[in-house]
Amino acid sequence: YYMKCYLFTYGVFRDSGRSLLEDFTYCGKATIPGKMWKVNEFYPGYKSGKSGQVTGDVILINSDILPKLDEFEGDEYKRVRVRASNDIECWVYEYIGDVATFREIKSGDWLLR
Repeated sequence: YYMKCYLFTYGVFRDSGRSLLEDFTYCGKATIPGKMWKVNEFYPGYKSGKSGQVTGDVILINSDILPKLDEFEGDEYKRVRVRASNDIECWVYEYIGDVATFREIKSGDWLLR
């Protein structure tokens, strides 16, 4: 028996990185407060904040894969708790680098970039 937890996905885990999530349950689209920045061509970075909102998917995963996801995200991100607009408390990967030179994804939705 595995413990389950919620993950808010907004970038790579919403498209090309979905396979890393293994066996997951899609729980719907939601938003979280903050802004999204284009780190490079392949992935964005989310920064929490009072202004703006980021669109993503809430999914239910086996918590035993979190160490693997942490490793995939590397030193650029930290895993933090956030309450999504659907009132579910989720883990999310927040970008910890400097975004001063990055372009903001104004829509807040990586899939619409």
